[in-house]
Amino acid sequence: MTVPSSIFLDRELAPLESISEYLKDERGLTYHEIAVLVGRDDRTIWTCYNRSQKKRAEKPKMLAGAEKSVEIPLDIFKNRTLAPLESIASHLKEAAGMSFHEIAVLLNRDDRTIWTCYNRSQKKMVPN
Repeated sequence: MTVPSSIFLDRELAPLESISEYLKDERGLTYHEIAVLVGRDDRTIWTCYNRSQKKRAEKPKMLAGAEKSVEIPLDIFKNRTLAPLESIASHLKEAAGMSFHEIAVLLNRDDRTIWTCYNRSQKKMVPN
């Protein structure tokens, strides 16, 4: 299963909040089903979803740039060593062959943030 990269455009939401909201509202999945897909606890998903709903009370849902979207597989989030944004940056850099700037534009983040996330993911993945 995949999620569109456009769900990460809203900087007010953390990546896991965006994933939880999308899968619950758009795909109709339960907290448990989402938790299994992303390798997290049900309570974590419930918390992320509820945080997103509190933040949404103040903000509109759709942002400009949603037409440019890449599908991101959910199984990349099962590696708990990496933060969600590190997983996304690593996947888009390695599997999709995108530049840091392309990833930054796609996710509405600064180029340096993407570079940092990618480099952290690489350091974490080096065997000791």
